Amino acid sequence: MADNTLKADVDVEKHAATKDDLENLSYVRESSSALGSDASSDELRLKKAEELEARLASGNAREEEYRIEGGHDISVKILSTRDDYDLPILTFRTIFLGLGFSAFGSVLAQLYYFKPQTLTVSQGFLIIMIYFCGIFMDKCIPRWGPLKWINPGPFNIKEHATILIMASTASGSATAIQVISVQDLFYNNQMNAAVAIFTLLSSQLIGYSFAGLLQEALVYPSVCFWPTIITSANMFQALHFDGGLGSKRTKMFWGVFAAIFLWEIFPQWIFPLLTGVSIFCLIDHSHATIRNIFGGASNNEGMGLLALCFDWNLLGSSCLYTPLWTQLNEDIGICLTYILMSAVYYGNIWHGKDFPFMSQDLFDSNGTVYNQTLILTDGKFDAAKYDEVGPAWFAATNTLSLITNNLAMGATAVHVFLFYWKDIKPFWMALNPWNKSTFIVHDEHYTAMKRYDKIPRWWFIGLLVLAYAIAQVTDYTGDSHFPWWALTITLMLSLFFTTVYCTTAALLGFQQFSGQLDGFYQMIASYMVPGDPVANMYAALYGSQPTVQGMNLLGDLKIGQYIKIPPKVNFFAQVVGCIVGALLNYVMMLSIIDSQRAALLTVAGTRLWSGQNAQSYNSNAVAWGALGREMFSPGKTYYIVPIALAIGAALPIPGYVLHRLYPKNDIFANLNTGMITQYACYLSVGINTSVNMGMVLGIASQWWFRRRHPRWFAKYNYIVAGALDGGTQVISFILNLAVFGAVGSEHYFPNWWGNDFKYSADRCLAPS
Repeated sequence: MADNTLKADVDVEKHAATKDDLENLSYVRESSSALGSDASSDELRLKKAEELEARLASGNAREEEYRIEGGHDISVKILSTRDDYDLPILTFRTIFLGLGFSAFGSVLAQLYYFKPQTLTVSQGFLIIMIYFCGIFMDKCIPRWGPLKWINPGPFNIKEHATILIMASTASGSATAIQVISVQDLFYNNQMNAAVAIFTLLSSQLIGYSFAGLLQEALVYPSVCFWPTIITSANMFQALHFDGGLGSKRTKMFWGVFAAIFLWEIFPQWIFPLLTGVSIFCLIDHSHATIRNIFGGASNNEGMGLLALCFDWNLLGSSCLYTPLWTQLNEDIGICLTYILMSAVYYGNIWHGKDFPFMSQDLFDSNGTVYNQTLILTDGKFDAAKYDEVGPAWFAATNTLSLITNNLAMGATAVHVFLFYWKDIKPFWMALNPWNKSTFIVHDEHYTAMKRYDKIPRWWFIGLLVLAYAIAQVTDYTGDSHFPWWALTITLMLSLFFTTVYCTTAALLGFQQFSGQLDGFYQMIASYMVPGDPVANMYAALYGSQPTVQGMNLLGDLKIGQYIKIPPKVNFFAQVVGCIVGALLNYVMMLSIIDSQRAALLTVAGTRLWSGQNAQSYNSNAVAWGALGREMFSPGKTYYIVPIALAIGAALPIPGYVLHRLYPKNDIFANLNTGMITQYACYLSVGINTSVNMGMVLGIASQWWFRRRHPRWFAKYNYIVAGALDGGTQVISFILNLAVFGAVGSEHYFPNWWGNDFKYSADRCLAPS
């Protein structure tokens, strides 16, 4: 482009070094002179980063110095390289609050897995709540005598971050819980307690082992700046390094936090129309076509074309921190979504008009929900019964989603190895025990961390071997029907895709893949162990859980590097969080199933309890495990779904060839077919009114403010993102408890024009 306006954005994606920078990654033969030279160079870079940080903080920097040109700039201009080496970390306060919030998060996550109203425990929410509790203990507990052991000094950033890592590791309902609960509820297999707990631990520790093996390539270098965790790291530093409540950034944070806290009461409860303002639906709320295209404020309602959203709970801060070219690729995919979803439904492809516009159910040919239990005998597929019941059908847009997900998996895998081989090369080289090269990292945060002992690689290798052995044992003792060779193949595939998706998350902030992974491994399992829903669930568990867990843990390791938490302390926090989370997940699951079994087995559930998540997981396992071959084999209705993997693998190749021929062309360098196809049916499920505002805000933040107002962007963009998320998540938590039925009856706001119960939230015709 003539004015080079978007050149900086190319650097955010490709992370090209500036003239004065050394390369982020290099390989050298072991020699004392080379290593000594690199060490002195790293110290010089760190000193320059500290001097720049001081100028930026004092406001004495030149306007050009505030400009963010790439991932390296984000890591040294947005985040401080400061390390208060003498701060206590593993204090009583850390252990007490770490275990407390781990228990709180894991119990709450498991509780809400069986609730009608699902609630997640987000990282932003935990950061704020841990901060309040830490400050309370700091101010209220005296520091004399033996109490000094409980309160050794001011609540510090390293305690705060360590507690968060421990708590966030525990704060989720593990995928293994879904498998265990489904076996108990629907297959009358009450797994032995020891087998269940070790299944939970093995599935998660495998992911942690993968993360440990990948950290040299995907955590240490500044090229891997992990856009998704910059906001959290910035929140830590603003709360602890900015001089208390008097600093401008802290005032900005708490001002925005308070404003969004109060505002979110309106779109979430009082005035739901604000979640999706659609001019077309306000004019016409009686036609399904208008709803399908322009509606989208309710689940599975429509695509939300041209709708506006004023609910930050739906928008989220990703539009403020995701690099511009990543967002542009996603936006291209969303534009394709409007065309493709309309085409397959209104073109009546796969008999689309016989089924709902958006649905994830299986259907009979007459449009009613498919009764999957009628085709099973002793929990396995029965061909004779299937001939009587007849074939199953997907909604056309759901089929399109399966196809685009597989296209994206193939394209992403090939794109990463074509475009980012240099970045993941250290991982593959490290797998070779005869490799004589040393991996040199030039990164200021990593340089500051060199004073701490690294975690030996053999720790992670040993953990992987142990977790693999446990998985094999529990597979057979837990009646999984999943043979050892199928588990081994699944884990090998999982390691490959963990590498692929963690690379895109580290470099580009792209990690929208969670739904497609389950489907991929279930499809593979339908060929490895045909006709067996239980085995199918285990394939999804050991395929997708390590990738999800590995990505989360790599992000935590990067937070540890940014905040300067010693690696062994980080390891301790993650393992403890994993163990606490697994144990409490299991105890809560047993308690709820024992006391609420009847409610969990009914379709509607009760006001307080619902088995919807377990039922959905079981339905997917039956659909893929029992019907996989009947639906996706050659000559069957949906044979194109598995073929899409191979088609997707070919998509990045033309762009790569053009990129090599024209290396200075911005489009060829940054067009990512994996992202585009991932978003090419993005609106086939959920609430969809937020995407248009997200596009606008993303361009405003990552282009307009970053290029035209670099000083404001460097100082406030990420702290505003953290405040918006933090305030929203705290009020959402309160509203879920108080009025949305999470712990009692729902309390709807009275019916009025902005909250009309006859229509969807955006006043479109309600989905049937």
